Amino acid sequence: MKWKLEKVLSLVESSSIDVLIVTQPSNVTYLTGVAKSSGITLVVEKNGSTTALTPALDYWRVIDTTKLKELVVVPYGVYQLPDIDLKLVEPPHVYIPKMLKEAGITKAAVDNPFGRIAFEVEKNLGTGVRDLSESIADLRSIKHYEEIELMKKALSITERAVEKTVSELKPGMTEKYTAAVVEYYMKHLGADGLAFESIVAFGSNAAYPHAAVTDRVLREEDCVVLDVGAQFESYSSDLTRTVLIGSVDREIKRAFEAVSEAVDSAIDSVYDGIAAHEVDGRAREVLRRAGLGKYFIHSLGHGIGIEVHEKPRLAQGSKDILRDSMVVTIEPGVYIPGRYGIRIENMVLIRKSGAEVLNKLAKLLEV
Repeated sequence: MKWKLEKVLSLVESSSIDVLIVTQPSNVTYLTGVAKSSGITLVVEKNGSTTALTPALDYWRVIDTTKLKELVVVPYGVYQLPDIDLKLVEPPHVYIPKMLKEAGITKAAVDNPFGRIAFEVEKNLGTGVRDLSESIADLRSIKHYEEIELMKKALSITERAVEKTVSELKPGMTEKYTAAVVEYYMKHLGADGLAFESIVAFGSNAAYPHAAVTDRVLREEDCVVLDVGAQFESYSSDLTRTVLIGSVDREIKRAFEAVSEAVDSAIDSVYDGIAAHEVDGRAREVLRRAGLGKYFIHSLGHGIGIEVHEKPRLAQGSKDILRDSMVVTIEPGVYIPGRYGIRIENMVLIRKSGAEVLNKLAKLLEV
């Protein structure tokens, strides 16, 4: 974990500030390894000293689970900790401005310029605070090999869970039941939790890109969209497969083939330095030639890491550039209202010479 702190300290130094205040849970987890980090505020000083202001009820959990050995944990709240002679401090929005003022610090930055702490710091110090939220997002978009390995593990768990679930799919099952099955398998196979709320959509429900899980029953000749992801040691996976049930209509098969080709075309176009919107355009052109372009109604993909949606954004109009060691999703789709939907999603590691597909699961799954 120390390498993460070193990256952030380099940002602090290059930004000419004395202290960085970190409140966004994903950024706190990134730096400390502590899961469920809501309520924790980090104070990162330019000398490397890092303090976690932690709700008292989480004091022992943070101490026991942090992977940042240098972390100083300071509890705050109104409920005194038992069997420990440790005074609780005031809440971060009160404590931090006082701490900075006493230390004579005037150059501060935050990862959330709209939060209460940023407001209180500005008010008490009489000076503005730098907004480093985008810089931190850029920093996190370049993945270390340790992060990549954790995402590979999360993806492996997800793919095995999907394989097991597909092997059990049969007419009569509901979306809710199927979602429960795939989520059970992810946790049974070692996931710490879900990366996001699962999407399981049958037939015409699959025409909703963000379909809600319902009591709809699976029927012969349906297509099934499974968009699920496991979380492992705070890192996420994101996988979508469209399963064809029985003898589906030829139109659906042709649409599936077009989406599959769009995935391949986009992945083949990836290299270090390509504009994200260009990759989106490659997939869109394949679907346009197939007469399905107007049914691709969302962006092509996104970065992934601790959060399931991180920088960069692969979309029309995106100004992001794909760089070596980014991990992104490629997920074109076709949605025919009232009839069916098809989406295929792979996770891809950007390398200097091209793209490394992290998935092992076949794109075509049939029952």
